[in-house]
Amino acid sequence: MQKRRTQTFRMVLESLQPYPRMQFLLFAREWGEMEATLLEFCEEEDHSLMLYRLEGLDEGALPETARIRQRPYRREQPRYNLQGKLYNHAFVLGELPEPPGKFAKKVYTGIANAGGLYVQLPFSEAARWEPILEASNYVALSRIDLDRERTMLYARKMHGWGS
Repeated sequence: MQKRRTQTFRMVLESLQPYPRMQFLLFAREWGEMEATLLEFCEEEDHSLMLYRLEGLDEGALPETARIRQRPYRREQPRYNLQGKLYNHAFVLGELPEPPGKFAKKVYTGIANAGGLYVQLPFSEAARWEPILEASNYVALSRIDLDRERTMLYARKMHGWGS
């Protein structure tokens, strides 16, 4: 199942608008095939990757590459646009250590207008996340089935929507 999940994720990445030098956010609890697939895509397309290490991901487990900038995830961090940078897309590949609504609002400020938020979840969690993302001003929600157990919930940030 992991192979199918990774192949589907690769197709998602290849479907993104082909802008040069995009910047991605990644929230991950482990370094596995999905994370490696995102890094490989960034290397091939000359994109950059900002990794927030969720609890459990040791800095020593990361591959040595200049393509990744990384830092530990901190609950108290108010937003995820370091030095005013806006990221084209954000990927959540590990369970978050804070409530989805709080996280969605914090990451919203770091995503460029019309950028995407991709959250990998068990199927049972997707229905809980959808209204939370809508309440946090994300639109165009859709699900991308990765395999029989997991889905990737996609939502787009829309500038000027909501309060």
